[in-house]
Amino acid sequence: MVPVRALVWVFHMALPLLGLWLLVARPQADVHWHDPLGHFYLIVAVALVNLVIGVMVSAAAHRRHDARLFLVSLAFVASAGFFVLHGLATPQVLVEHPNLGFELAQPVGLAFAAVFAVASSLPLDGRRGAAILRARHIFWGELAVILALWGVVSLLDMPPLSDQPDPAVEDAWLVWLAPVSVALLLVAAVRYFLLYRRQPSAMLISVITAFVLLAEAMVTVVLADKWALSWWQWHVLLALAFGFVGYSAFVQYRREGSSAGLFDGLALDQTIRAVRAEYSAALEELVSALAERERDGTGDIGPVAAGLGERFGLTERQTAVLERAAQALSAEREVSRRLGTLFRHYLSPDVAAALIADPDQAALGGSVVEVTALFADLRGFTTFSEAAEPAEIVAMLNRYHGVAVPCILDNGGTVVQFVGDALLALFNAPARQPDHALRAVRAATQMRHAVDEIAAGHPDWPRFRIGVNTGPALVGNIGSDQLRGFNAMGDAVNVAARLQTMADPGQIVIGESTWRSTHTQVPVEPLGDLTVKGRTGLVRAYAVQVQQ
Repeated sequence: MVPVRALVWVFHMALPLLGLWLLVARPQADVHWHDPLGHFYLIVAVALVNLVIGVMVSAAAHRRHDARLFLVSLAFVASAGFFVLHGLATPQVLVEHPNLGFELAQPVGLAFAAVFAVASSLPLDGRRGAAILRARHIFWGELAVILALWGVVSLLDMPPLSDQPDPAVEDAWLVWLAPVSVALLLVAAVRYFLLYRRQPSAMLISVITAFVLLAEAMVTVVLADKWALSWWQWHVLLALAFGFVGYSAFVQYRREGSSAGLFDGLALDQTIRAVRAEYSAALEELVSALAERERDGTGDIGPVAAGLGERFGLTERQTAVLERAAQALSAEREVSRRLGTLFRHYLSPDVAAALIADPDQAALGGSVVEVTALFADLRGFTTFSEAAEPAEIVAMLNRYHGVAVPCILDNGGTVVQFVGDALLALFNAPARQPDHALRAVRAATQMRHAVDEIAAGHPDWPRFRIGVNTGPALVGNIGSDQLRGFNAMGDAVNVAARLQTMADPGQIVIGESTWRSTHTQVPVEPLGDLTVKGRTGLVRAYAVQVQQ
């Protein structure tokens, strides 16, 4: 709780004690109201509500195998049970006269509740909690026997509970019951508050409030005058204590639509870990069903959703919503998968992967990077396209690019663009490659070999010529806000394009910077210093020899 909320909570908890002090300090204000029948119905109604809460917590304890929840349920059932016995023994309703069963039932019930409350706040993970759960039937049996015996003796007006109320006897009971019970309830409240600081929960706050109110009710029992306003006050405090927990459970049920996790906020750490693991397993099961459905179209979401609904106590409507949500997610994942596949078909895999991993990389701009550029086009393509049918042209280009692109990608290159019969590929961008020059030459060599095999069966088809050059270039996204593309600009790229135009069909021409970057590992034939269009200086070039 934040400090302001904590102060408001403390103020509200102090109000009942302030009211009790005013009534005790001013006896004339502590008026008597003797209404046995009203008392009977009030007690029975409030006790039944508390009994329902205790049973629900007990069910949660059984479902979660949680010792803390079990002891909390005993605290509620014990206080509710003795509260019912107090109400049933109301004088002039089922019993003719006041007896000790009527007077002492609730203090004894609060004492039992205090013991169970403080026990529930202790560390119960591991063997201690397991031992309590193993003995749960003994706890329930003993509590049931005590309540049954008390009820029979009190309602049949049998000794020792048949005695007329004696202030001396009552004081003898209360002088040790009240201080011990109040101390235990406050210790439980403090320990639960420390738990709340670790794992905040609305249900924890409600239980803390209930324990404090039960402690205040015990104080009021000791100081109140029977059938006076102060005496009725402790009945109201008990009703509020149970009401806080019941209302918190109701609100949580309305929000979540299920009773399965209403009291998980009170559970032990090991239970919370187990619940989280169960939720993770359920999510994995749902994801597996979605993956199977995407993979082969046979995965059925319905049974999985029904199983999850049954496991977590969901209503039919919630299960239907879960199934529809899973189907919608599956459809969205399928669309995303198709878009991703389509995305990768129109972009080089490295560029697509980089953009999917970090969409900010799609921003306009770039940086200067040393790259190796590979240009390739078909020598004689224009003449061939004038004589060939469009379908044959497309078939030829797809055959050639179908073998050329894998050569580039397998060596880590990035295909930047196709322009008609030509293609441009980059190495060392966007992925960094220390041996990018050698990779580019290797890709060009493999392209030449693959294209030669195709051209052998089609003598009339044109053949690739390739130019490769290494140097600095501006690499990044170039275009406009509406349309852009990944590209490279600079002298090194321009020289690669010019070297390609100077190559013969089936020939690979590389610049000196590329050859030196390969540490002269590539067998070449010097072509001397060449004059290239658009450049004032000469370019020393080499033809990559064909390996036999």
